[in-house]
Amino acid sequence: MNLDINWLIGLHIPSAIIPAGVLWFANILFVILLLYVFRSAPLKKFVRDTAGQHVYFGAMVMLLLIWGIKAGISPGLGFHQLGATLFTLMFDWPLAIIGLTVILIASIAVQMPDWLSLGINGLVSIIIPVMTSYAILKLSQKFLPDNFFIYVFVCAFFGGGIAVAISHISAIVLLSLVHAYPDTKLVHESLMVLPLIMFPEAFLTGMLISIFVVYKPEWVVTFDDERYIIGK
Repeated sequence: MNLDINWLIGLHIPSAIIPAGVLWFANILFVILLLYVFRSAPLKKFVRDTAGQHVYFGAMVMLLLIWGIKAGISPGLGFHQLGATLFTLMFDWPLAIIGLTVILIASIAVQMPDWLSLGINGLVSIIIPVMTSYAILKLSQKFLPDNFFIYVFVCAFFGGGIAVAISHISAIVLLSLVHAYPDTKLVHESLMVLPLIMFPEAFLTGMLISIFVVYKPEWVVTFDDERYIIGK
C-alpha cells in the first residue's frame, strides 16, 4: 500500500487503511461526544479569563508543532507526543478535548486533507487519553493522600505514560481488528516500541507540570494549593 508520508505527519491512523463503515461510525460518535463536551465546558468563564486564554492558545500552538514530529515506519504505526495528560491537568477535561480537537483539525488541514480520519484519530488520540488522564486524577484524589509529590508523580508522570500507552494500544487493537496489518507487524513495529513512547510522554508531562505548579500554579486548574500544599 503506497501512501504519501505527508498524510501521516501528526496523525496516528490514515483513513486509507480503515474500512469506510468504521470511519463513519467513529466520525458520528466523535461528533456526539464533542457536543457533550461543549455542553460541559466552562466556556463563559473561559471567555472572561483573558490571561487563561493566552496560556491555552499558546499551549495549543506549541503542541501543534510537537505533533508535527513523527516517528514510525508504516502508515498508522507512527507516534508523536500526545500532550493529553498535560492539557487535562492544565485545563480540565472539557477544554482539553476541545483544544486537542482544534489541534487535530489544524494538523489535518496543513497536510493533504484526510478528513474521514478525523473521528477515528479523535477517539484514539484525544478522547481515550484525556479520559484516562482524568480517571487517574480522580482516582488519586479519592484513594491517595493529597500530596504535591503524588500529584506530580501519579497524575502527571504516571498518568502521562499510562494515557499514551492506552491510546497506542487502542490503535494497535483497532488496526488488528480491521486487519490493516498482520499481527506480527503490529507487534514488531508498534507494540515493541511502547516503552519508548511512554517514557518521553511521562517525563515531559511530569517535568512541565512540576514547573508550572511551582512557578505558575494558576496555569494548572486541577492543582489546588490549599489541597496539596497549604493544608499539609
